[in-house]
Amino acid sequence: MILIVDDEQAVCNLLTRFLKKEGYETEIAKLGRDAITIFKEKNPALVLLDIGLPDINGIEVLKQMKEITRGIPVMMISAGTESENVISAFRLGACDYISKPLDFNYLKTTIKSLLGNKK
Repeated sequence: MILIVDDEQAVCNLLTRFLKKEGYETEIAKLGRDAITIFKEKNPALVLLDIGLPDINGIEVLKQMKEITRGIPVMMISAGTESENVISAFRLGACDYISKPLDFNYLKTTIKSLLGNKK
């Protein structure tokens, strides 16, 4: 299962449709605190995590997830590419940082490389 964490419904819908078409199951969280709960309870194979969440900054969510386990890859998603956020994300253990609008070919290749045949 891939956990999608984004407060924009349109982004959640796009990612869900894309990932389901590729054969992946998905779960959606629109708030950081919900993402952390789902992360603990459902042990996703991968997390797609937006930086700009309304309740908790995505960098803080990443930090909390990595304190739970470092074994689950987390790809950061952001409308901007502020170098401070990029550096913080990688230092905390993010495996990638993708800017919006999303490049679905890149996303497909990266997810396949991270997960192999795990769906």
